[in-house]
Amino acid sequence: MKLTDQKYVLETLRRAGKSAAEQIQTAAQDMTGTQLYAEDGYIPEFKAASERKNMLERAVGFVCKSSAGRVVRLLQPYDSSVYPQEPEELPAQWGFVWSTDPEKALRFIALATSPYATGDCCTESGHVWRSKMDNNTWNPNEYPSGWEDLGEVTR
Repeated sequence: MKLTDQKYVLETLRRAGKSAAEQIQTAAQDMTGTQLYAEDGYIPEFKAASERKNMLERAVGFVCKSSAGRVVRLLQPYDSSVYPQEPEELPAQWGFVWSTDPEKALRFIALATSPYATGDCCTESGHVWRSKMDNNTWNPNEYPSGWEDLGEVTR
């Protein structure tokens, strides 16, 4: 085969992507939220992952992304054919991870099971916010002293 053969190039890229995705799953337990968000292109979407394999068959620690783009870790396997909801609707099954990178900040959600730690970022009301404390479940608008306003969202 020639290096310019489209089929060969695409297959090589698929193998490389699959290998990178498998490595992320293996290393995910030891990765921070910031590290996981930096590699989110290799993390599967929740819907596709649950269609491919029931969450009852997945190992604790499996990582995927909700349709809102949030990276989540499976805390306890469950029957995703019975409970097909997004991770945001099943917080007892999923642990949410947050990034300290303001560029990766996503809309704030209050989850007692996945609070923001010092340095974690979110967006709210058109601004990016950085948590100033651990176990932060407060909306930045409701408890601004728990958050540092990093300015307007630029993306």
